[in-house]
This record gives sequence, structure tokens and C-alpha cells, in this order.
Amino acid sequence: MENLVKALKSFMAEDVPIPDLARILIYASQGDRIKCQDLASEHGGGVDEALLALWEWKLVIPVRSSRCSEWDSRIFSTGHGELYEMPNISKALVKKGIETGTWDSTKAILDLFQCMGEPDWEKMPDLILSIKKNTAYNTINGARIGALCIDNGLKDKTGAMIAILKGAGIISPKLAAIGPTAKTRSPLYEFNPSVYAELKIPNEGGYGEKQSV
Repeated sequence: MENLVKALKSFMAEDVPIPDLARILIYASQGDRIKCQDLASEHGGGVDEALLALWEWKLVIPVRSSRCSEWDSRIFSTGHGELYEMPNISKALVKKGIETGTWDSTKAILDLFQCMGEPDWEKMPDLILSIKKNTAYNTINGARIGALCIDNGLKDKTGAMIAILKGAGIISPKLAAIGPTAKTRSPLYEFNPSVYAELKIPNEGGYGEKQSV
């Protein structure tokens, strides 16, 4: 667990209960879905604060939803019977953190997309980093993602790439956008804030993020 704690400390604020987060992530990464009461039993008490932090970073996602599977329709609750799951990219990031003690988004992305059988897996880190840099309030529109695909040598995949990124847990359709991107007519997507969190790229609306000095 020590390695994962070290990796999480590289980008999370000091007031976040990082050891609790690390324990939950290790436990959650071993299966598909986890029950809230199992977490509380496994870790000897309440896990509300830790789960909230993990949810804000999109490292774990509540299964229950008010409408559909998009992240912003998910309902955060720590009651008995509530289920949580980890996006694929979160599992890859946590695996690297456990192995190396670093939060290495580039290597996690490479491993994930190679495992997914993506022919252009070597281009994915640059594409995803460029998407991250073009978000506002962790939100970006589909037209911009398409343009970035072209910029990164993925011209023939501008249509399919959004589905690929959704499947990896890197983006999710945004139903209730805020800020400047809300005015666009292109579909909006929320970017997973844990991806490239180690670079501390300025982005409005961050949660529990270590501040640069």
C-alpha cells in the first residue's frame, strides 16, 4: 500500500485521507463491483469521506443512476447495498501506482490501450494529454476532440474515438455542463480528472488537488 499512497500524494491535497483512499482502491481494483458495506467492514468503519474523494476524482463511480450511465447522472450514496465500480483507466493507474509508487498516466494509458487491442495505442497518450489541456471545468466538446484526433494523426478515427475513450473511462457524456463550453452545440464530455493529474495542469473546478507553490 505504501507505493500507492506515495503515488496519490503526488497530486492530492494533504487534507484528503490518502491512506484510506489507497486501501479502498486496492480492494476495489480486485473485482468488478464493490458493496459499500463490504468496504466499511473491510476497513473497520465509515468510508464516506474517502469514497467522496474517490468519486470526485472519478477513481470509483457509483453504480446507481437517476437516468443513465453518464457520470453526472450517478447518485453518490454510502448506504447499505450501494455499489461502486472502477473505470478501466482508474484500474490501470492504480496498478501502476502499486507497482512503481508513481502516478504515471502515460504508462497506464499505453498499457490499457494495448490490452484493449487498439492498433494506435502508441498515439493515445499524446491524444489524451491534448484533450486534457483543452478542457475547461474538466469539460470538452466533441468537435474539439475530433480536431485533436486529426492533430494527433488519428484522422480516420474521429468518429470512433469518442466511443473508445468512453469505454476506457477517460470521458463521459456531460448532461449538465457549466462554464464557457455550455454554449456550444457540439456534444459535451466530462474528462476524468485523475488522468494526467500528476501534471497539475490548471483547470477550473478541481477537487482535493495539491496546489503548486
